[in-house]
Amino acid sequence: MSLDPNLLTSVDEYGDRIAIIPAEVKGFYKRHRTWVHSVLLVIFLILPWTTIRGIQTVLINIPDREFSFFGILFHAHDTPLLFFILGTIVLGLAFVTSVWGRVWCGWACPQTVFIEAVFRRIEKWTEGGYVERRKLRTEPWTFTKFRKTGSKWVLFVLVSSLIAHSFIAYFAGAKSLIRMMENPPSENWSYFLLVSIVTALVLFDFAWFREQFCVIMCPYGRFQSLLIDNKSLAVVYDTKRGEPRRGQVPAGGTQGDCVACNRCVNSCPTGIDIRNGLQMECIACTACVDACDEIMEKVGKPKGLIRYDTLDFSKIKLTRARPLVYMAVLLMLISGLTYAITTRDAFHWTLLRGQGLPYSYIQNEESKDIIQNQFKIHIQNQERVATEYRLSVDDEILKSGALIMVAENPLTLQAHEDREWYFFVRLPESLFKGTNGQIKTKVKIESRHGEIVNQSEKELIIVGPKL
Repeated sequence: MSLDPNLLTSVDEYGDRIAIIPAEVKGFYKRHRTWVHSVLLVIFLILPWTTIRGIQTVLINIPDREFSFFGILFHAHDTPLLFFILGTIVLGLAFVTSVWGRVWCGWACPQTVFIEAVFRRIEKWTEGGYVERRKLRTEPWTFTKFRKTGSKWVLFVLVSSLIAHSFIAYFAGAKSLIRMMENPPSENWSYFLLVSIVTALVLFDFAWFREQFCVIMCPYGRFQSLLIDNKSLAVVYDTKRGEPRRGQVPAGGTQGDCVACNRCVNSCPTGIDIRNGLQMECIACTACVDACDEIMEKVGKPKGLIRYDTLDFSKIKLTRARPLVYMAVLLMLISGLTYAITTRDAFHWTLLRGQGLPYSYIQNEESKDIIQNQFKIHIQNQERVATEYRLSVDDEILKSGALIMVAENPLTLQAHEDREWYFFVRLPESLFKGTNGQIKTKVKIESRHGEIVNQSEKELIIVGPKL
Protein backbone atom coordinates (compact mmCIF):
# COMPACT_ATOMS: atom_id res chain seq x y z
CA MET A 1 0.00 0.00 0.00
CA SER A 2 1.15 3.50 -0.78
CA LEU A 3 1.10 6.01 2.07
CA ASP A 4 1.32 8.99 -0.29
CA PRO A 5 -1.50 11.32 0.85
CA ASN A 6 -2.20 12.18 -2.80
CA LEU A 7 -2.88 8.56 -3.78
CA LEU A 8 -5.56 6.10 -2.80
CA THR A 9 -4.08 3.23 -0.85
CA SER A 10 -6.47 0.86 -2.64
CA VAL A 11 -4.64 1.32 -5.97
CA ASP A 12 -1.04 0.82 -6.99
CA GLU A 13 1.19 3.19 -8.97
CA TYR A 14 -0.36 1.93 -12.20
CA GLY A 15 -3.92 2.56 -11.06
CA ASP A 16 -4.73 -1.11 -10.65
CA ARG A 17 -6.85 -2.11 -7.70
CA ILE A 18 -5.19 -3.52 -4.59
CA ALA A 19 -7.55 -5.86 -2.78
CA ILE A 20 -7.94 -4.55 0.75
CA ILE A 21 -7.84 -7.10 3.56
CA PRO A 22 -8.10 -4.95 6.71
CA ALA A 23 -6.56 -6.07 9.97
CA GLU A 24 -8.95 -7.24 12.65
CA VAL A 25 -9.25 -4.98 15.67
CA LYS A 26 -10.69 -5.24 19.13
CA GLY A 27 -11.95 -2.49 21.35
CA PHE A 28 -14.85 -0.37 22.55
CA TYR A 29 -16.21 0.66 19.15
CA LYS A 30 -15.70 -2.75 17.55
CA ARG A 31 -17.67 -4.40 20.33
CA HIS A 32 -20.57 -1.97 20.08
CA ARG A 33 -20.60 -2.00 16.27
CA THR A 34 -20.85 -5.78 16.35
CA TRP A 35 -23.98 -5.54 18.48
CA VAL A 36 -25.54 -2.87 16.26
CA HIS A 37 -24.76 -4.83 13.08
CA SER A 38 -26.21 -8.01 14.57
CA VAL A 39 -29.46 -6.27 15.49
CA LEU A 40 -29.76 -4.67 12.04
CA LEU A 41 -29.12 -8.01 10.33
CA VAL A 42 -31.81 -9.73 12.37
CA ILE A 43 -34.27 -6.93 11.61
CA PHE A 44 -33.57 -7.07 7.86
CA LEU A 45 -33.81 -10.86 7.62
CA ILE A 46 -36.78 -11.34 9.97
CA LEU A 47 -38.96 -8.30 9.17
CA PRO A 48 -40.50 -9.44 5.85
CA TRP A 49 -41.46 -12.80 7.38
CA THR A 50 -43.42 -11.23 10.25
CA THR A 51 -46.99 -9.92 10.28
CA ILE A 52 -48.97 -7.41 12.30
CA ARG A 53 -52.67 -8.23 12.58
CA GLY A 54 -52.47 -10.50 9.58
CA ILE A 55 -50.60 -8.09 7.29
CA GLN A 56 -46.92 -8.37 6.41
CA THR A 57 -45.02 -5.91 8.59
CA VAL A 58 -43.28 -4.20 5.66
CA LEU A 59 -44.59 -4.81 2.14
CA ILE A 60 -43.96 -2.75 -0.99
CA ASN A 61 -46.31 -4.46 -3.44
CA ILE A 62 -45.83 -2.33 -6.55
CA PRO A 63 -47.90 -4.45 -9.03
CA ASP A 64 -50.97 -4.33 -6.76
CA ARG A 65 -50.16 -0.78 -5.59
CA GLU A 66 -50.41 -1.82 -1.97
CA PHE A 67 -47.93 -0.91 0.75
CA SER A 68 -47.88 -1.79 4.44
CA PHE A 69 -45.65 -0.36 7.12
CA PHE A 70 -45.91 -1.75 10.64
CA GLY A 71 -49.62 -2.44 10.58
CA ILE A 72 -50.65 0.57 8.48
CA LEU A 73 -51.84 -0.28 4.99
CA PHE A 74 -51.44 2.25 2.18
CA HIS A 75 -52.79 2.20 -1.37
CA ALA A 76 -52.02 4.04 -4.59
CA HIS A 77 -54.22 7.00 -3.63
CA ASP A 78 -52.03 7.48 -0.54
CA THR A 79 -49.02 8.33 -2.73
CA PRO A 80 -48.89 11.96 -1.48
CA LEU A 81 -47.83 10.54 1.88
CA LEU A 82 -44.57 9.52 0.22
CA PHE A 83 -43.59 13.19 0.31
CA PHE A 84 -43.62 13.10 4.09
CA ILE A 85 -41.93 9.69 4.29
CA LEU A 86 -39.12 10.46 1.83
CA GLY A 87 -38.69 13.95 3.24
CA THR A 88 -38.37 12.55 6.75
CA ILE A 89 -35.72 10.05 5.61
CA VAL A 90 -33.68 12.65 3.70
CA LEU A 91 -33.89 15.34 6.37
CA GLY A 92 -33.28 12.77 9.10
CA LEU A 93 -30.07 11.67 7.40
CA ALA A 94 -29.03 15.31 6.90
CA PHE A 95 -29.64 16.06 10.58
CA VAL A 96 -27.71 12.98 11.74
CA THR A 97 -24.81 13.87 9.44
CA SER A 98 -24.67 17.48 10.60
CA VAL A 99 -24.34 16.34 14.22
CA TRP A 100 -22.70 12.89 14.19
CA GLY A 101 -21.00 12.95 10.79
CA ARG A 102 -20.96 9.76 8.75
CA VAL A 103 -22.18 7.54 11.55
CA TRP A 104 -24.68 6.06 9.08
CA CYS A 105 -21.88 4.76 6.84
CA GLY A 106 -19.90 3.06 9.58
CA TRP A 107 -22.74 1.78 11.73
CA ALA A 108 -25.92 1.24 9.71
CA CYS A 109 -25.29 1.30 5.96
CA PRO A 110 -26.13 -2.11 4.41
CA GLN A 111 -22.83 -1.99 2.51
CA THR A 112 -20.91 -1.89 5.79
CA VAL A 113 -23.20 -4.17 7.79
CA PHE A 114 -23.23 -7.06 5.33
CA ILE A 115 -19.54 -6.87 4.48
CA GLU A 116 -18.28 -6.57 8.06
CA ALA A 117 -20.82 -8.73 9.85
CA VAL A 118 -21.25 -11.48 7.25
CA PHE A 119 -18.79 -11.67 4.37
CA ARG A 120 -15.58 -10.86 6.25
CA ARG A 121 -16.58 -13.33 8.95
CA ILE A 122 -17.02 -16.03 6.31
CA GLU A 123 -13.53 -15.21 5.03
CA LYS A 124 -12.11 -15.50 8.52
CA TRP A 125 -13.85 -18.86 9.11
CA THR A 126 -12.69 -20.37 5.82
CA GLU A 127 -9.29 -18.73 5.19
CA GLY A 128 -8.09 -17.64 8.63
CA GLY A 129 -7.05 -14.27 10.03
CA TYR A 130 -6.06 -11.27 7.95
CA VAL A 131 -2.37 -12.23 7.89
CA GLU A 132 -3.22 -15.70 6.58
CA ARG A 133 -5.64 -14.26 4.03
CA ARG A 134 -3.08 -11.78 2.73
CA LYS A 135 -0.52 -14.58 2.41
CA LEU A 136 -3.04 -16.89 0.74
CA ARG A 137 -3.83 -14.21 -1.83
CA THR A 138 -0.23 -14.25 -3.14
CA GLU A 139 0.35 -18.01 -2.95
CA PRO A 140 0.18 -20.21 -6.05
CA TRP A 141 -2.89 -22.40 -6.49
CA THR A 142 -2.68 -25.55 -4.40
CA PHE A 143 -5.27 -28.00 -3.12
CA THR A 144 -5.38 -26.17 0.22
CA LYS A 145 -5.91 -22.78 -1.44
CA PHE A 146 -8.55 -24.25 -3.76
CA ARG A 147 -10.38 -25.85 -0.81
CA LYS A 148 -10.38 -22.66 1.29
CA THR A 149 -11.29 -20.36 -1.57
CA GLY A 150 -13.93 -22.76 -2.90
CA SER A 151 -15.56 -23.09 0.54
CA LYS A 152 -15.58 -19.33 0.90
CA TRP A 153 -17.33 -18.74 -2.43
CA VAL A 154 -19.87 -21.51 -1.85
CA LEU A 155 -20.85 -19.82 1.41
CA PHE A 156 -20.84 -16.44 -0.34
CA VAL A 157 -23.34 -17.72 -2.91
CA LEU A 158 -25.61 -19.26 -0.25
CA VAL A 159 -25.59 -16.11 1.88
CA SER A 160 -26.17 -13.89 -1.17
CA SER A 161 -29.17 -16.02 -2.13
CA LEU A 162 -30.58 -15.71 1.39
CA ILE A 163 -30.15 -11.93 1.32
CA ALA A 164 -31.74 -11.73 -2.14
CA HIS A 165 -34.78 -13.81 -1.11
CA SER A 166 -35.30 -11.69 2.00
CA PHE A 167 -34.98 -8.53 -0.08
CA ILE A 168 -37.47 -9.72 -2.71
CA ALA A 169 -39.87 -10.73 0.09
CA TYR A 170 -40.31 -7.03 0.86
CA PHE A 171 -41.74 -6.53 -2.64
CA ALA A 172 -43.34 -9.84 -3.62
CA GLY A 173 -44.69 -10.74 -0.19
CA ALA A 174 -43.19 -13.48 1.99
CA LYS A 175 -46.12 -15.89 1.60
CA SER A 176 -46.23 -15.46 -2.16
CA LEU A 177 -42.47 -15.96 -2.37
CA ILE A 178 -42.65 -19.21 -0.40
CA ARG A 179 -45.40 -20.50 -2.69
CA MET A 180 -43.27 -19.67 -5.73
CA MET A 181 -40.25 -21.41 -4.19
CA GLU A 182 -42.31 -24.58 -3.73
CA ASN A 183 -43.12 -24.68 -7.46
CA PRO A 184 -40.79 -25.19 -10.45
CA PRO A 185 -39.03 -22.03 -11.75
CA SER A 186 -40.89 -22.42 -15.06
CA GLU A 187 -44.13 -21.38 -13.32
CA ASN A 188 -42.63 -18.10 -12.07
CA TRP A 189 -39.89 -17.20 -14.52
CA SER A 190 -40.02 -13.47 -13.83
CA TYR A 191 -39.43 -13.79 -10.08
CA PHE A 192 -36.91 -16.61 -10.57
CA LEU A 193 -34.84 -14.38 -12.86
CA LEU A 194 -35.29 -11.39 -10.54
CA VAL A 195 -34.02 -13.32 -7.51
CA SER A 196 -31.12 -14.69 -9.56
CA ILE A 197 -30.13 -11.19 -10.71
CA VAL A 198 -30.34 -9.77 -7.18
CA THR A 199 -28.27 -12.70 -5.88
CA ALA A 200 -25.62 -12.00 -8.52
CA LEU A 201 -25.57 -8.28 -7.67
CA VAL A 202 -25.26 -8.97 -3.94
CA LEU A 203 -22.48 -11.46 -4.59
CA PHE A 204 -20.63 -9.04 -6.87
CA ASP A 205 -20.94 -6.09 -4.51
CA PHE A 206 -20.35 -7.61 -1.08
CA ALA A 207 -17.91 -10.35 -2.11
CA TRP A 208 -15.74 -8.49 -4.63
CA PHE A 209 -16.54 -4.82 -5.32
CA ARG A 210 -16.77 -3.85 -1.63
CA GLU A 211 -14.98 -0.60 -0.72
CA GLN A 212 -14.99 0.47 -4.37
CA PHE A 213 -18.72 1.15 -4.07
CA CYS A 214 -18.06 3.61 -1.22
CA VAL A 215 -15.10 5.21 -2.97
CA ILE A 216 -16.40 5.35 -6.56
CA MET A 217 -20.19 5.07 -6.66
CA CYS A 218 -21.80 6.20 -3.41
CA PRO A 219 -22.72 9.92 -3.61
CA TYR A 220 -23.14 10.32 0.14
CA GLY A 221 -19.42 10.82 0.78
CA ARG A 222 -19.41 13.66 -1.75
CA PHE A 223 -22.33 15.35 0.01
CA GLN A 224 -20.71 15.30 3.44
CA SER A 225 -18.88 18.59 2.88
CA LEU A 226 -22.28 20.26 2.42
CA LEU A 227 -23.80 18.68 5.53
CA ILE A 228 -21.08 18.93 8.15
CA ASP A 229 -19.08 21.75 9.70
CA ASN A 230 -16.33 22.05 12.29
CA LYS A 231 -18.80 21.23 15.08
CA SER A 232 -19.82 17.89 13.53
CA LEU A 233 -18.45 14.65 14.89
CA ALA A 234 -15.95 12.68 12.82
CA VAL A 235 -13.08 10.27 13.20
CA VAL A 236 -10.11 12.62 13.60
CA TYR A 237 -6.37 12.35 14.22
CA ASP A 238 -4.92 14.72 16.84
CA THR A 239 -2.02 16.22 14.88
CA LYS A 240 -0.87 18.43 17.78
CA ARG A 241 -0.40 15.41 19.98
CA GLY A 242 0.75 12.91 17.36
CA GLU A 243 3.19 14.93 15.23
CA PRO A 244 5.98 14.73 14.47
CA ARG A 245 5.58 10.97 14.34
CA ARG A 246 8.41 8.52 14.77
CA GLY A 247 10.81 8.61 11.85
CA GLN A 248 9.95 12.22 10.98
CA VAL A 249 11.40 14.02 14.02
CA PRO A 250 13.71 16.89 13.01
CA ALA A 251 17.07 17.25 14.68
CA GLY A 252 16.62 18.51 18.23
CA GLY A 253 12.84 18.05 18.05
CA THR A 254 10.49 16.09 20.30
CA GLN A 255 8.63 13.07 18.95
CA GLY A 256 4.86 13.06 19.12
CA ASP A 257 2.75 10.14 20.34
CA CYS A 258 2.34 8.56 16.89
CA VAL A 259 4.79 5.67 16.62
CA ALA A 260 4.23 5.31 12.84
CA CYS A 261 3.10 1.70 13.18
CA ASN A 262 0.55 2.20 10.39
CA ARG A 263 -1.89 0.03 12.32
CA CYS A 264 -4.63 2.58 11.55
CA VAL A 265 -4.01 2.21 7.81
CA ASN A 266 -3.88 -1.59 7.95
CA SER A 267 -7.24 -1.75 9.74
CA CYS A 268 -9.07 0.71 7.47
CA PRO A 269 -11.67 -1.04 5.24
CA THR A 270 -11.30 1.65 2.54
CA GLY A 271 -7.50 1.76 2.79
CA ILE A 272 -7.03 5.44 3.72
CA ASP A 273 -4.62 7.05 6.16
CA ILE A 274 -6.69 8.97 8.69
CA ARG A 275 -3.59 10.96 9.66
CA ASN A 276 -3.97 12.88 6.39
CA GLY A 277 -7.18 14.46 7.70
CA LEU A 278 -10.88 13.98 6.94
CA GLN A 279 -11.33 12.34 3.56
CA MET A 280 -14.26 11.50 1.33
CA GLU A 281 -13.40 7.78 1.55
CA CYS A 282 -13.63 7.68 5.37
CA ILE A 283 -16.81 5.88 6.42
CA ALA A 284 -16.35 6.64 10.14
CA CYS A 285 -16.26 2.95 11.04
CA THR A 286 -13.88 3.71 13.98
CA ALA A 287 -11.66 0.71 13.19
CA CYS A 288 -8.63 3.02 13.24
CA VAL A 289 -9.72 4.35 16.65
CA ASP A 290 -9.69 0.89 18.22
CA ALA A 291 -6.45 0.00 16.41
CA CYS A 292 -4.66 3.13 17.65
CA ASP A 293 -6.01 2.78 21.20
CA GLU A 294 -4.63 -0.76 21.27
CA ILE A 295 -1.15 0.48 20.29
CA MET A 296 -1.28 3.43 22.70
CA GLU A 297 -2.10 1.06 25.52
CA LYS A 298 0.90 -1.13 24.60
CA VAL A 299 3.36 1.78 24.48
CA GLY A 300 2.02 3.29 27.71
CA LYS A 301 0.48 6.45 26.21
CA PRO A 302 -3.06 7.85 26.67
CA LYS A 303 -5.76 6.59 24.33
CA GLY A 304 -7.52 8.93 21.94
CA LEU A 305 -4.76 9.91 19.56
CA ILE A 306 -7.32 8.97 16.93
CA ARG A 307 -10.80 9.48 18.29
CA TYR A 308 -14.40 10.28 17.53
CA ASP A 309 -14.52 14.04 18.07
CA THR A 310 -15.60 17.30 16.45
CA LEU A 311 -13.40 18.59 13.68
CA ASP A 312 -12.23 21.54 15.80
CA PHE A 313 -12.00 19.38 18.97
CA SER A 314 -14.73 21.40 20.71
CA LYS A 315 -17.84 20.15 22.50
CA ILE A 316 -20.69 18.97 20.35
CA LYS A 317 -23.68 21.34 20.25
CA LEU A 318 -27.17 20.67 18.98
CA THR A 319 -28.14 24.33 19.30
CA ARG A 320 -26.29 25.34 16.15
CA ALA A 321 -28.12 26.91 13.22
CA ARG A 322 -27.74 23.96 10.85
CA PRO A 323 -29.05 21.21 13.19
CA LEU A 324 -31.83 23.50 14.43
CA VAL A 325 -33.07 24.12 10.88
CA TYR A 326 -32.94 20.41 10.11
CA MET A 327 -34.79 19.58 13.34
CA ALA A 328 -37.48 22.18 12.67
CA VAL A 329 -38.19 20.93 9.15
CA LEU A 330 -37.98 17.32 10.35
CA LEU A 331 -40.51 18.03 13.09
CA MET A 332 -42.90 19.58 10.55
CA LEU A 333 -42.60 16.57 8.26
CA ILE A 334 -43.18 14.08 11.08
CA SER A 335 -46.14 16.12 12.34
CA GLY A 336 -47.60 16.26 8.85
CA LEU A 337 -47.16 12.52 8.38
CA THR A 338 -48.72 11.78 11.76
CA TYR A 339 -51.69 14.03 11.04
CA ALA A 340 -52.22 12.56 7.56
CA ILE A 341 -52.19 9.00 8.92
CA THR A 342 -54.43 9.66 11.91
CA THR A 343 -57.03 11.56 9.84
CA ARG A 344 -56.98 9.12 6.95
CA ASP A 345 -60.41 7.70 6.07
CA ALA A 346 -61.16 4.12 7.02
CA PHE A 347 -62.29 3.62 3.44
CA HIS A 348 -61.52 5.27 0.13
CA TRP A 349 -64.17 6.11 -2.41
CA THR A 350 -64.42 7.99 -5.69
CA LEU A 351 -67.70 9.39 -7.04
CA LEU A 352 -68.10 9.31 -10.84
CA ARG A 353 -70.95 10.00 -13.22
CA GLY A 354 -72.25 7.00 -15.11
CA GLN A 355 -71.43 6.45 -18.76
CA GLY A 356 -73.77 7.71 -21.46
CA LEU A 357 -76.07 10.74 -21.39
CA PRO A 358 -75.73 13.06 -18.39
CA TYR A 359 -79.41 12.53 -17.64
CA SER A 360 -82.43 10.75 -19.06
CA TYR A 361 -86.22 11.00 -18.95
CA ILE A 362 -88.38 8.29 -17.49
CA GLN A 363 -92.02 8.30 -16.46
CA ASN A 364 -93.37 7.41 -13.08
CA GLU A 365 -96.59 5.59 -12.29
CA GLU A 366 -98.53 8.80 -12.82
CA SER A 367 -97.01 9.26 -16.32
CA LYS A 368 -95.09 12.34 -15.21
CA ASP A 369 -91.63 13.10 -16.53
CA ILE A 370 -88.89 12.19 -14.10
CA ILE A 371 -85.21 13.13 -14.50
CA GLN A 372 -82.78 10.31 -13.82
CA ASN A 373 -79.02 10.59 -13.20
CA GLN A 374 -76.72 7.58 -12.99
CA PHE A 375 -73.66 7.55 -10.74
CA LYS A 376 -70.86 5.11 -9.95
CA ILE A 377 -68.84 4.84 -6.78
CA HIS A 378 -65.53 3.01 -6.64
CA ILE A 379 -65.13 2.07 -2.99
CA GLN A 380 -62.28 0.31 -1.25
CA ASN A 381 -62.31 -1.12 2.26
CA GLN A 382 -59.07 -0.11 3.99
CA GLU A 383 -59.92 -1.96 7.19
CA ARG A 384 -58.60 -5.40 8.15
CA VAL A 385 -62.12 -6.72 8.78
CA ALA A 386 -65.33 -7.02 6.79
CA THR A 387 -67.18 -3.70 6.87
CA GLU A 388 -70.75 -2.64 6.05
CA TYR A 389 -71.35 0.52 4.00
CA ARG A 390 -74.63 2.44 3.75
CA LEU A 391 -75.29 5.06 1.05
CA SER A 392 -77.59 8.05 1.50
CA VAL A 393 -78.20 11.54 0.12
CA ASP A 394 -79.10 14.77 1.84
CA ASP A 395 -82.53 14.72 3.54
CA GLU A 396 -83.56 18.07 2.04
CA ILE A 397 -83.58 16.80 -1.53
CA LEU A 398 -85.44 13.65 -0.48
CA LYS A 399 -88.14 15.81 1.08
CA SER A 400 -88.52 17.69 -2.22
CA GLY A 401 -89.47 14.46 -4.00
CA ALA A 402 -86.12 12.96 -5.05
CA LEU A 403 -85.60 9.22 -4.86
CA ILE A 404 -82.36 7.26 -4.61
CA MET A 405 -82.24 3.81 -6.22
CA VAL A 406 -79.47 1.40 -5.09
CA ALA A 407 -79.37 -2.29 -5.91
CA GLU A 408 -77.46 -3.21 -2.74
CA ASN A 409 -77.67 -0.97 0.29
CA PRO A 410 -76.02 -1.60 2.71
CA LEU A 411 -73.01 -3.05 0.89
CA THR A 412 -70.60 -5.38 2.69
CA LEU A 413 -66.94 -5.53 1.66
CA GLN A 414 -64.38 -7.97 2.95
CA ALA A 415 -61.02 -6.78 4.30
CA HIS A 416 -59.21 -4.71 1.62
CA GLU A 417 -61.87 -5.54 -1.00
CA ASP A 418 -62.85 -2.94 -3.56
CA ARG A 419 -66.05 -2.75 -5.64
CA GLU A 420 -67.96 -0.55 -8.02
CA TRP A 421 -71.24 0.58 -6.52
CA TYR A 422 -73.94 1.99 -8.84
CA PHE A 423 -76.93 4.12 -7.88
CA PHE A 424 -79.57 6.28 -9.55
CA VAL A 425 -81.11 9.55 -8.45
CA ARG A 426 -84.60 10.33 -9.71
CA LEU A 427 -86.41 13.62 -9.16
CA PRO A 428 -89.30 15.57 -10.70
CA GLU A 429 -88.52 17.76 -13.70
CA SER A 430 -90.14 20.72 -11.94
CA LEU A 431 -87.27 20.90 -9.43
CA PHE A 432 -84.94 22.19 -12.16
CA LYS A 433 -86.84 25.47 -12.63
CA GLY A 434 -84.41 28.34 -12.06
CA THR A 435 -81.46 26.05 -11.35
CA ASN A 436 -79.64 26.48 -14.68
CA GLY A 437 -79.83 22.71 -15.07
CA GLN A 438 -77.90 21.77 -11.93
CA ILE A 439 -78.94 20.78 -8.43
CA LYS A 440 -76.22 20.38 -5.84
CA THR A 441 -76.60 18.17 -2.81
CA LYS A 442 -74.53 15.80 -0.66
CA VAL A 443 -74.04 12.06 -0.90
CA LYS A 444 -72.86 10.32 2.26
CA ILE A 445 -71.38 6.90 2.99
CA GLU A 446 -71.41 5.47 6.49
CA SER A 447 -69.18 2.53 7.35
CA ARG A 448 -69.74 0.27 10.32
CA HIS A 449 -67.91 -2.72 11.78
CA GLY A 450 -68.76 -3.62 15.32
CA GLU A 451 -69.20 -0.44 17.35
CA ILE A 452 -66.94 1.63 15.09
CA VAL A 453 -68.74 4.04 12.76
CA ASN A 454 -67.09 6.31 10.16
CA GLN A 455 -68.70 8.79 7.80
CA SER A 456 -67.59 10.53 4.63
CA GLU A 457 -69.49 12.78 2.25
CA LYS A 458 -68.95 14.37 -1.15
CA GLU A 459 -70.78 16.91 -3.27
CA LEU A 460 -73.29 15.41 -5.71
CA ILE A 461 -74.29 17.42 -8.77
CA ILE A 462 -77.56 16.32 -10.38
CA VAL A 463 -78.05 17.64 -13.91
CA GLY A 464 -81.21 18.14 -15.88
CA PRO A 465 -82.95 20.49 -18.36
CA LYS A 466 -82.60 24.25 -18.13
CA LEU A 467 -86.13 25.41 -17.42
